[in-house]
Amino acid sequence: MGIKRIIVSTFMKEGIVDFVRVLKDEFHVDVLSSGGTAKILRSAGIDVQDVSAYTGAPELFGGRIKTIHPRIEGGLLFRRDNPQDVEEARANAIESIDMVVSNLYPFQEVIKKPGTSLDEAVEMIDVGGPTMIRSAAKNYAHVTVVTRPEQHAQVLKEMREHGGDTTLETRMKLAIAVFKTMAEYDASIFKYLEKHAPAAISPEKFPDVLIKVYEKVHMCRYGENWDQAAAFYTDVDSHIGIGNLGKLWGKEISFNNYLDIDACFQTLLDLVDHEHACVIFKHTNPNGVAVDSRSQLEACKRAFSCDPLSAFGGIWGFNKPVEPEVARYLIEEKNIFIEVLIAPRIPEESRRVMARKENMRVLEFSDLLTRRDELYKNLDMRGILGGMLVQDYDWGSIVKEWDVVTKRPVPEDERETLVFAMKIAKWAKSNSAVFARKTPTGMYTIGIGTGQQSRVHVVKLAHAKALEFGHDTRGSVMATDSFFPFPDGLEAAVAAGAVAVLCPGGSIRDKDVVSKADELNASLVFTKKRVFRH
Repeated sequence: MGIKRIIVSTFMKEGIVDFVRVLKDEFHVDVLSSGGTAKILRSAGIDVQDVSAYTGAPELFGGRIKTIHPRIEGGLLFRRDNPQDVEEARANAIESIDMVVSNLYPFQEVIKKPGTSLDEAVEMIDVGGPTMIRSAAKNYAHVTVVTRPEQHAQVLKEMREHGGDTTLETRMKLAIAVFKTMAEYDASIFKYLEKHAPAAISPEKFPDVLIKVYEKVHMCRYGENWDQAAAFYTDVDSHIGIGNLGKLWGKEISFNNYLDIDACFQTLLDLVDHEHACVIFKHTNPNGVAVDSRSQLEACKRAFSCDPLSAFGGIWGFNKPVEPEVARYLIEEKNIFIEVLIAPRIPEESRRVMARKENMRVLEFSDLLTRRDELYKNLDMRGILGGMLVQDYDWGSIVKEWDVVTKRPVPEDERETLVFAMKIAKWAKSNSAVFARKTPTGMYTIGIGTGQQSRVHVVKLAHAKALEFGHDTRGSVMATDSFFPFPDGLEAAVAAGAVAVLCPGGSIRDKDVVSKADELNASLVFTKKRVFRH
């Protein structure tokens, strides 16, 4: 039959005058409209009928009710091919409305603005618009619903090709877009109100139904491997995260890059108490880490020395702006191949040096390290086949209890270095083991073992890597992410030269392990906190 009557009510007016003018001039539709939209259309010379005149009901409550009326919703919902619907519509003076042109109050945009009050946000919860577009979408067999300017051209093209009507396929596609929009819209309202509810109405951490909305930032070139498609999304409920890192230059950031960037950045979060920190990651494992109270360059050199071979193609992170001497060391002196470098800021002089590496991805994260509490408000979510695992982020103190369980005491310098080593072991895939040393101004890793199936093998791996790159492990300390199930792991650490070892404890053979440590005159400290990372 073609589209004969439309209703137009939009908050965002982009393209609306041109679209309605074509509908009016070319297809001679009757136009219903209200409020500001009607005013704009009339000022453009387009004849419209006010919704209130059509329904016989005034706008109420400051515009909260404008389009909610049986003549509007009924005109959208009645089934044109159902005799009973047609008879009921005729009996109640309900005429068909064949198209809705509407978009919603910009709730999501308003709540992002600093200083938006709860009352202001509530007034941006649209009711009339969602009611109309949902009604039209439900009755897509007969009604066309247009909610975005980019839909205008396709609708007009089809009307020209199909005698003033749209195809069922297009109407269904437009209806699906409506329900997708409403799912996002309602989820944002739900999450906002939940966040701003009184303390007595605290949200469930693990609700029966987990509602989250993620917005696509961009497609990745590919996933972990070449034959996997991938994309990067951000959580719309979280205002800050890895998506806030600003890229200065370099190649496209890959799926694997994002995983490494996330691990590298979270390690920097655990090292915020140190003046200078340098973290190198490779395949989501720490490759070398150092902190220094005086010199960023010293931290950089020490981190690189841990495993300079595997640092090739690594992800580098700094907790302070990259100093020019560090940039010159990396680019000019060592000419290191770096996949990604992240830092709060890259000063202009350092940029000039680093810009020679055009393909190196360089990202700034501004003040994110100072916003740890905000970053960890959300939950850690990991996908598995057909589901999702959800947990708290592990961002509490690395030591729950400091329990020296052996006869040999732990001097303060060893204690500090043990805690540093455990922070790195936390970010290595379990099982992990980290040998570390202290300098007059800082601490650094000398051997890192990751992802082994047994505790003793990961200790031996960390020791072997230390020796390979010329590090003397005698007099060092070592941390590992869980207990020793047998004394052999502890024996391997002491045999490598460690004088003190930090682990969570909790094995049924803890007494045997403690006894072995006393026999070897080594310190053993239990933290009562496991830091597995799978």
